[in-house]
Amino acid sequence: MINLAQQIINNKLTKVTLERFETIIRHRDTIESLDGDIIECGVWKGGMGIFLRKMFTNKRLWLADSFSGFQDPNKAKYNFSGERHKLGGMTVPYNDVINAFKNIGINPNNINFLVGYVNDTLPKADIQRLSLLRVDVDAYSATIEVLENLYDKVVPGGYIIFDDTCLIETRHAINDFFTLRRIDIKLRHPVTDEIIEFKLNDMPCGCYIIKE
Repeated sequence: MINLAQQIINNKLTKVTLERFETIIRHRDTIESLDGDIIECGVWKGGMGIFLRKMFTNKRLWLADSFSGFQDPNKAKYNFSGERHKLGGMTVPYNDVINAFKNIGINPNNINFLVGYVNDTLPKADIQRLSLLRVDVDAYSATIEVLENLYDKVVPGGYIIFDDTCLIETRHAINDFFTLRRIDIKLRHPVTDEIIEFKLNDMPCGCYIIKE
């Protein structure tokens, strides 16, 4: 699977670095053994979605993205002054993502695509349980909205991977959601797997939680 991850990176289908793919590889057997689907929120060109489909062939896979870039921050449910992205940034059309799956030999009909902003699509999705929730939405409001809709659906022992813990807006979203819910933030390092101190000012990308 390392070779697949490197191929995806070389083909510029993702901005995810190799060590963040390796996090999933190390924990594959545990995730596979858990009850529940897999979802990635924030798909971009589809590289990580391709990887997840190849890694977890027996799991129901959901991929959620607007496929039209970022939501207007002025219309977001929650506001954060440090938001970096503007309306429409990082747009990758849905058909381009579908073609990326086809080009690597994956039938996209076997994937549940949620097309639209997460605040619209996730409440309507028939998702009952999740063994892996991967959050890669690069935005404060969207990160909270993903957690509001999906955190309770992650099974005990399930994984929540935050690709964007290196971004200030994501760190603040995590802090605000978990503080409101009175849940300890036990983020793990994507390479060492050790629980590390949560810091609002700086964290590595790809930190994750094992839900208790």
